Amino acid sequence: MLSCNLINTTLQLNDNAHLMFFYYYSTTQSGIATSSNLRCVRLLPSNYVPYSGFTAYTQNQYFNSVAELVAQLNVASATGGDSATYNPYWVANGITFSYNSSTRKISVASGNATYYIAPAGFDDPNVQAVLKGTASSGYIKMNAYNSSNTYASATIQPVSLNFTMNARLGFSLDYIGRGTWWNGSSQIGCATSTGVPQLYGTSIVADTNPILLGSQNVNVYLDIVVGGGMDSLNNKSLLSSIPISAPALNVIAYTTSGVDAPIVSVPNEIYSITVRLLDDNGIEYTQSSAYNCEISMVISYD
Repeated sequence: MLSCNLINTTLQLNDNAHLMFFYYYSTTQSGIATSSNLRCVRLLPSNYVPYSGFTAYTQNQYFNSVAELVAQLNVASATGGDSATYNPYWVANGITFSYNSSTRKISVASGNATYYIAPAGFDDPNVQAVLKGTASSGYIKMNAYNSSNTYASATIQPVSLNFTMNARLGFSLDYIGRGTWWNGSSQIGCATSTGVPQLYGTSIVADTNPILLGSQNVNVYLDIVVGGGMDSLNNKSLLSSIPISAPALNVIAYTTSGVDAPIVSVPNEIYSITVRLLDDNGIEYTQSSAYNCEISMVISYD
């Protein structure tokens, strides 16, 4: 590939992978990491259209700052910000979000004076059960325009089994990870630097800074690539990986450093070429028909 120009269509939170924040919520600190204590604050995808008259939802959007995102998450967590019918893991005012502009880190705290909270890792078995729909309360769904205003008819919200919102906000530890300040009071499943659930009034600071990138790379795949590369998700026919160097809804202009070293093989006869774009999450990187996308490449035969 010589060059590629396309629109950065991903918002700061990916509609298909980054819209659910999972945490544990319990009146007791010990043994908090159980399926019955798992809760979720979520945003609906930016293209979501609700069932007529349905207003109990909060939507993903273009965020100009982390502060804007935090404000939207607090709306989603508060009364009326979601529906327990379609998100069985939501509880009104269960958690609050805040942002420190000096440290540039997000914090969470319990929204109820008698409850402890602890963020959960993306690979936590309880979280994975929700994402796969095998948890006792089922999938997290969307009461969309084409539903019948019931949970049974509602659309399952898109997810990625490898990502949740937690890591994008800076809560990056996995299920069995040990944080920097892990100690005798820490609990497996509490994905924070201390591993200790906190009661109302005590904030839990994220392990790292928020990364508001819906995707960091766009991977280009060609159906004619016979001996091409493979990405980390085992998708074959990888031609090139393009770093996203432009803000959301701006043009990505990418040029390769050279094409002297052949890395793929192609058929002797080519009748058509199918180009596929995937993001870091292995999800289709959609380009609207209103956008122009240009890919330049050279095919040479020895």
